[in-house]
Amino acid sequence: MSVNPENKLTMSSGWKSFDELKSKYSPAEIKFEKGRRSVGLWLGPLLFILLLLMPTPLGMTFKAKQILAVAAWTMTWWICEPVPIPASGILPFILIPAMGIAPVSTVFSVLGHENNWLMIGAYIFMGALVEHGFTKRMALWLLSRKVAARSPFALMATFTFAVAILSAFLSNIACTMLFLVIGAGICEALNVSEDHPFSKSLKFSAAYASQAGGMITPIGAPNTNFLAIGLIASLAHYQIRFADWMAFGIPLGVIMLVIILIYFRGIFKMDINDLERARVYSEEQLKAMGKLSIGERNGLIALIIATVLWLIPSGTAMIYGNNAEVTKYFDALLNGSVVALFAAVLCFLMPIDWKERKFTLNWTNAERSVNWGAIIIVSTGFALGNVMNAKDVGLVAWSANSLAHVFTGAAPWLIVLGFTCIGILLTQFLPNVPAIAILVPVGVPTAIAVGLNPIALGLTVAVACQQSYAMPIAAPQMALVYGSGGLKITEFIKVGAILCLLSIPVTVFVYYYTAWLFPYIP
Repeated sequence: MSVNPENKLTMSSGWKSFDELKSKYSPAEIKFEKGRRSVGLWLGPLLFILLLLMPTPLGMTFKAKQILAVAAWTMTWWICEPVPIPASGILPFILIPAMGIAPVSTVFSVLGHENNWLMIGAYIFMGALVEHGFTKRMALWLLSRKVAARSPFALMATFTFAVAILSAFLSNIACTMLFLVIGAGICEALNVSEDHPFSKSLKFSAAYASQAGGMITPIGAPNTNFLAIGLIASLAHYQIRFADWMAFGIPLGVIMLVIILIYFRGIFKMDINDLERARVYSEEQLKAMGKLSIGERNGLIALIIATVLWLIPSGTAMIYGNNAEVTKYFDALLNGSVVALFAAVLCFLMPIDWKERKFTLNWTNAERSVNWGAIIIVSTGFALGNVMNAKDVGLVAWSANSLAHVFTGAAPWLIVLGFTCIGILLTQFLPNVPAIAILVPVGVPTAIAVGLNPIALGLTVAVACQQSYAMPIAAPQMALVYGSGGLKITEFIKVGAILCLLSIPVTVFVYYYTAWLFPYIP
């Protein structure tokens, strides 16, 4: 997010080349960035060639070795950034069909993945809130609260808790997107640049608090949470209900929020003068904005409609059960992507001035709102995950068998810790949905075989696969944050990697807590 010359917040892309960024770097940083990008430029293809030339490990297919080589090149370029990250994300779409690993139709089909359309729809109707100033109004309202004016940390904490609470009931992607815009509005009101530590703390908070809040209820992150619930029901024959999930989700979300806030207080020096002056100024500006404009009202209507429609399928499942016909009907009718696109189209239909045929959004505004870089790297993650899981490639099956063999005879606590670390590591390089789909089917049978609680280990693996903080590819909300600008990839990895380490004991705690909460009787 940034502020344009007309003083309007925009959803800008942060996927910039070195020549676009070097004016912001110190001489030492320029030297480091040149070295990192130069090393990565050659290291990526070198790893690709070396992996192709090495002997194929026992039990692994040749295609599995090929996709590992493609992933190594792509991830090296993501980390070292010799070209913008979305450009690196295009590599698998070239190499996988060209090498005969999978057909073009299979690889490119992920571009139509429902999550991409959810992001496009959400970008568009959130853009209406930006265009007409509602996000600025929300930022001014937040700044004008007395509790937020006590200190920069108090303001950041207020912001973070607001993100988490909303994310417990709203898609992580949509919630992150909304609060990135609100955070940009706060920084604009405080005259804080996107490079300021306070600005960075709000950006990280938008994604990290969405991730923590999304684990509080099943509907907070429906793709991952309901996938985990379904896999555990199938593999361990235990149905986790809405309230059951919240029994461990609420403590988990609160603990992660506290860790995030303490961690941010330690790493971000948020020195901002005259917060009280900013509060008074915000109050005055808020009054000057007057009542909601028609455009703001229309954008808010689109947001409310989308939120309510997103909640209906989960509410139906709570009342009638996941397998009821009415639940299946609403799941199909009110799919998250369908709802987001419906809300987007509403913005082109709701008039501001019918006589002049002026509507809430026009296509020029909508095009400015969509961050295509974020969509590309999310698609790349799904493409890699799908190909790895293909039967004729078999990389997922090979990995599962290898893990089961490694953990045979190990101490129970070591198995829990091992699956936790593997889940956290894997989800930095694969979207959390395929990561859960890979590990839970391995973890639950392993738990049954060695006498652990399979329900608890399944939930632990699902939580571990959502501690995805260190790479933009890890989750769509992480891609959104990096794509908003103002963050270096090295900084993103460093901040996220430390939080991943801090999340390890919390995730291990999930096993022992849920083992007590959901006793398993074979």
